[in-house]
Amino acid sequence: MERANSRVRIRRPLYKVALYLAIAIPWVLFSDLAVDLLINRLALHAATSVLKDWLFVLVIAWLLYLMLKREINVNKGIMDHLRKSRQELLDILDAMPVGAVLINDHTIEYININFSERFGYGLDEIPTDAQWRQLAYPDPEYHKEILARWQDEIERLASPGESGRPIEVKVACKNGQIRHVIANAQLINNRIIIIFTDITEREHLHNQLVNMQKLESIGALAGGIAHDFNNILTGIMGNLSYARTLLEPAHAALPTLNMAEDATRRATELTRQLLTFAQGGGPVKDVMTVRPLIDKAAAMVLRKTNVRAEIQVEGTVRLIEADAGQVAQVLNNVIANAVQAMPGGGTIRISADNARLEADNTLALPAGDYVRITVADEGEGIPEAILGRIFDPFFTTKVAASGLGLAAAYSIVSRHSGHIGVESTVDKGTVCTILLPATTRTLPEAAPPPSADDPKACGPQKRSILVMDDEALIRNLAMTMLKHLGYEARACADGDEAVRLYAEAMEQGASYSAVLMDLTVPGSMGGLEAANRILALDAGARLIVSSGYSHDPVMEEYQAHGFAGVLAKPYAMTNLQESLDEIFAAAPAD
Repeated sequence: MERANSRVRIRRPLYKVALYLAIAIPWVLFSDLAVDLLINRLALHAATSVLKDWLFVLVIAWLLYLMLKREINVNKGIMDHLRKSRQELLDILDAMPVGAVLINDHTIEYININFSERFGYGLDEIPTDAQWRQLAYPDPEYHKEILARWQDEIERLASPGESGRPIEVKVACKNGQIRHVIANAQLINNRIIIIFTDITEREHLHNQLVNMQKLESIGALAGGIAHDFNNILTGIMGNLSYARTLLEPAHAALPTLNMAEDATRRATELTRQLLTFAQGGGPVKDVMTVRPLIDKAAAMVLRKTNVRAEIQVEGTVRLIEADAGQVAQVLNNVIANAVQAMPGGGTIRISADNARLEADNTLALPAGDYVRITVADEGEGIPEAILGRIFDPFFTTKVAASGLGLAAAYSIVSRHSGHIGVESTVDKGTVCTILLPATTRTLPEAAPPPSADDPKACGPQKRSILVMDDEALIRNLAMTMLKHLGYEARACADGDEAVRLYAEAMEQGASYSAVLMDLTVPGSMGGLEAANRILALDAGARLIVSSGYSHDPVMEEYQAHGFAGVLAKPYAMTNLQESLDEIFAAAPAD
């Protein structure tokens, strides 16, 4: 079709020349002869010759007019078609879901709508490719790297048969955001067209998946380490707390014991963060408001620092259903990071409001209502090179840090079906945003204050406690503490023996008042199976489950598994006393 049109365009001038010759040649050859034959008078002959010449001029002019008019109309149609085609091409480019830039000899001739909306720049702001690179890649080193890659790509495109290769770049938008895009360039005659495909959301989802896989990969290891470590810490913390009770208040060893116990609590916090990564288990959720959690976390972390907090929580913020301890841990870690980013002091702005996510949101969260908590600092910011690693377990840029704080926060928020994200600009600060699902449930009614005859006020009343734990250190420690608290105690190493001892005590009419049971006993019957067998013997048995796996589903939902109480390892003597008081308060006294 194109070849046929080309032949027509070539032949058109030939047709015009042929028409001119068809009229001009006969006129030149025969017009004078016709005048000589028809007109004999000299004066009339001269006038007729002049008239003939003018007639020739007029006819030729008329023919030229007709031909030029036709050419003008044809050219006008062609120009209209070209304008229409160009506009259709621009409309197609504007409708594309990618950014497009047309460059002619370093001058940017055109940018499409998606480009302007995505990056925020107008054509008047980036008239040349050099000015575009200056705004898009403000970091000098990165700018130099991109320029070198771009020049190599242009040289390659100039070679015959070469086509554009995708280049991943990070573009600084007008609003300060960084967009991760793939740039494809193509040389068309003397122009270059660049297509920018935004993969920011895709990279975000990919990073989320990678983070989750990293957390899962260390889950079993972290859980096992923390469990064993908690058993050891139970022996240390329990003996320290028991030793303190044996000393007079003015004894010189008490300060040393207190410092040792504080160190043990810090070690306990570390194992608690490790257990956050352990596989299985979810948060123990209650309905609550976020304001008390924010106030408490800010007050605790900012104490004795030169950083102040501005807290703004809307009165209409919805309730959440969450584990208060775990959410507090998230806020503590995030605020602590903000404080560390401002060694010279400053202000942390903490806010909470309602947010609504649609089904097609980029956070991979279900559509619905959420509570959004934002923590913004004025610190040094996080370099782009490490921003994607801040949620990695054990990654840290601080000398004395464990690298578990933000990783634990990420895991906790994910288990609450929420999202945590960070945006940062170097030398301007960092903004951490936490989204937690809102709930339609209402706050539970406050429990009435205990009465004067509350069973918790009663002493051990010579109750007998059975302790089951595979660690001899913990068995001996628990028996020592129980006897010091006024209880009678007996211990065994596994579930089989615990069931046997409980059955024997029932036969003798001296059932145990409570059983403290280790949840996991390698190679033998653990606490869960033993509890089921004891409850089959005595439905009213008071059982307390204890484990170093504090996030185990049985620990988090102990009542659903038949236990009356829970005691997480490591524990001190006061923790043991409180657990026993709670189960005896919830049931008739012996």
